[in-house]
Amino acid sequence: MIEKALFMEGHVPKGGTCLSAFLVLKGKDGVLVGKMAKPDLWVKNFFVGESFAPKYASSGKWILPASHLKYGESPDDAAKRILTEQLGLSGVKMNLSEVQSHLSGNPNDSDAAHWDICFIYEGKVTKAVQKSEWFSELAFMKASKLSVDDFTRGHGDVLKEFGTIR
Repeated sequence: MIEKALFMEGHVPKGGTCLSAFLVLKGKDGVLVGKMAKPDLWVKNFFVGESFAPKYASSGKWILPASHLKYGESPDDAAKRILTEQLGLSGVKMNLSEVQSHLSGNPNDSDAAHWDICFIYEGKVTKAVQKSEWFSELAFMKASKLSVDDFTRGHGDVLKEFGTIR
């Protein structure tokens, strides 16, 4: 059984640990969500797992603007990268609002468990956001119209724990 959160062999679940930055961007019409397009680009540029990206894209479910961190990248820099590369935005003031820890799979089975550490950034968008090639859809949605089940793996959990959706 893994007891210490030390990022060395034998100290993290064999299912891996991901460090990710998520953007919860609010506008007058709700929270910004998208649907993934071009899974190969998400794998290359935002480090989504090769086996997961096609499933997310074909699911028709929402995602938040997000990325795994590059090796050595700070969460703040990852959030700025997401803002500019995924959304083509600049000048949006974002604040690190919280850090979430999610363990999926059986937490008592270190061969099956996967651990996500999520840095959640919040900001307000006052200008139009143009849909980039990363997304098949990108829109501000009212939180009251969204539930955890409307999102791909983990993204709905982030919004639920953040208190945005049910």
